[in-house]
Amino acid sequence: MAKTRSLLLEFETDEVGRLARDSKTERKALIKAFSDPSDIVRERALIAVVEIADPTVVADIVKALSDEVLDVRIAAAQALAFYHQPRTVPDLIKGLKDTSTWVRSHCAVGLSKLLNGPIWARISEDDKEKFIEDFPDMTEEDVNKFLTGIKMRPSAIDRYMNWRSKGFDIEIDISSLAEELESSPILLSEDAAASLDAAKVSGASDEVEVILSELPDELRETLPPEDLKRLTPASARELVQKLKVAIPSEPKKKKTVKVRKVKKVRKKKKLTAQDDLIDKLPAEVRKEVGDETLSTLSIDELEALLSSTADAEPEVEAKPVEEELDPRMQLLVDKYGQEKAELLFNIPEVMLEGIPEDQIEEMDLETVKGLTQALEPRE
Repeated sequence: MAKTRSLLLEFETDEVGRLARDSKTERKALIKAFSDPSDIVRERALIAVVEIADPTVVADIVKALSDEVLDVRIAAAQALAFYHQPRTVPDLIKGLKDTSTWVRSHCAVGLSKLLNGPIWARISEDDKEKFIEDFPDMTEEDVNKFLTGIKMRPSAIDRYMNWRSKGFDIEIDISSLAEELESSPILLSEDAAASLDAAKVSGASDEVEVILSELPDELRETLPPEDLKRLTPASARELVQKLKVAIPSEPKKKKTVKVRKVKKVRKKKKLTAQDDLIDKLPAEVRKEVGDETLSTLSIDELEALLSSTADAEPEVEAKPVEEELDPRMQLLVDKYGQEKAELLFNIPEVMLEGIPEDQIEEMDLETVKGLTQALEPRE
């Protein structure tokens, strides 16, 4: 069991199936894995059991249809659909009521192989209930009428009525797998193969191999071997054509994205109350204290500093301002402060006329310096 479990955890389901075909001990270990504590092991065991192509295992597979894990139930339904044995009919019908679309789908496929005619995936809930609950109490005539109503074919009705009369517990007819195994990857034991002359189990034919050789090796290696064994020359040609369309002729070159450099625009700084107080300080005070230090002072500290400088006797008071300042300079000082006025004074008045006063007020000293340089008359 340890070896089987280890292989299943590694997803070596083909190898597990091969071992189970050759050894009764491995076969028992595989069936025991249907009830393993790990849902991964249970699911993969049900996938592997298809490889042994032994219809007698369906009695054990049926139990997994009630597993609490969805993937396990799906694997069980898929295995039962492959084996399509009469004794599984009642269980497949119950599977039509599973909450999972996948489980219902596989059960419907299995029923279609056994009892062709109706589209089992689409029969109503009432019809499912009739199969499960009402049939034991229905007369043969009522059952026949009901089956005709769901469009089951006459031959399938006869088959169903015969199986029902025997409680579906009839001798397994292994020849019913012949058509499935003719194009199936399932490898039979020597005894089973001998009993199925019609079943031809082999790899892809030489003609199919030639067609598949048109595909790149790396792509062909991704194709499941079990699917390759099912291919006919016609289906192989169709597969190759579809895959060739999907293969790009040349690898796409990565687009080069050109990044345009964007010139960073300096946003005009709006004067705050703090800036306004700093501008009102005398130039000598600002020079002595330094702009960097002034920028760290609070409004209260700046107001106190401004007040103290206003009380101090200015050193330049000996010279009347009127005598020292040009009328235009005085106007600029009154509007924008001393430092900004000194910068603006160097710009021809005509050039300043086109700039709104509020815009000049919003300019910081660095911006004004840049403006001065830009508007500086050139010889």
